Amino acid sequence: MDWNPYLTFAGGLAALIFTGTLFFSRVNRKANRFLALLTFSIGLNLVLSWILVNGYFNQYPVLHILPFGIGFGLGPTLYLYVKSLTKDQPVNLKHLWWFIGDYLHSIYHWIFGRSDYEPPIHELLDKIGFASLFVIAFYLWKSRKEILAYQKELKSKLSNVERQTLNWLNQLSFLFLLLLPISLILWLLLLTIGLDFNDRVIGQFIFTTIIFWLGIGGLRQPEIISKGTASTTIPTSNTIAQKHLEGLLQCMEKDKLYLLPDLNVRFLEDRLNITAKQISEALNQELGKNFYSFVNEYRVQEFKEKVVHTPQLTLAGLALECGFNSKTTFQRVFKEMTGMRPSEYVESIRQ
Repeated sequence: MDWNPYLTFAGGLAALIFTGTLFFSRVNRKANRFLALLTFSIGLNLVLSWILVNGYFNQYPVLHILPFGIGFGLGPTLYLYVKSLTKDQPVNLKHLWWFIGDYLHSIYHWIFGRSDYEPPIHELLDKIGFASLFVIAFYLWKSRKEILAYQKELKSKLSNVERQTLNWLNQLSFLFLLLLPISLILWLLLLTIGLDFNDRVIGQFIFTTIIFWLGIGGLRQPEIISKGTASTTIPTSNTIAQKHLEGLLQCMEKDKLYLLPDLNVRFLEDRLNITAKQISEALNQELGKNFYSFVNEYRVQEFKEKVVHTPQLTLAGLALECGFNSKTTFQRVFKEMTGMRPSEYVESIRQ
């Protein structure tokens, strides 16, 4: 059975739906427009493969107005998505100029056709296309670097980090890095000994999978509220840091803001009229803690008190009452901070 038409249709339709939905999404609006461009480009590549196999370029030369592939634009577009998702600053659109590299082959066939063409020039364009793998690798490295830097800062800004980790994007970039060496070997075999691995079904399956991964991941990604900035501030003095810490302690001990599952430094910025940088410095200088540990220690202590006075509640119910956003997060944090599982702790105090 020939799966090519079905994969092309499924991938192309999914790309069209995800592109439109992401482009008009109100969540992470700027970032999702870059992701929409990425899903559209991958879907277009599927359609172009189908056009090429069926010989429609020969029948309708006007189709050469479409790019011949997406090699050069793939990496930069993913990088711009990651950059605009994790940084609260304008992104440099000059990276999109790489899309011109995907048009060189199309312009050549527009001029020379597809039957009587100049072999040396065509061979040169094939080698230029081979260079797109290195462009992808470079931008994947930059993307992963941005993601890892963002993840490193999360616990200084959020009290619950699970929905903001971008693990789905990190996994996707890792998948790309695994596929690159395979593509590199196949392309080298094509350019050196002319061996062409022409199983398009595998390529189309991979592209279709990536389209769904990007589309679903992008739509499920909640608004990023912990973006980094390029600004720098003068370190806070000890006296000022102590004053800021007093305000933070009051928010936790008197107002019990740690009971808010989505508590973050942006909320406290408005509450205390100080910056996120000053909050982080106060906690680091005075307590040697990050925001994540500071808030979750109060939640764990709240659980210890509630489990004694409200034994009728389940562990999951108690966890939610104490400000955790899921049972899994609660169990992991409790084990990290106490050295035992919540059930073990409950059992120990009831003996």
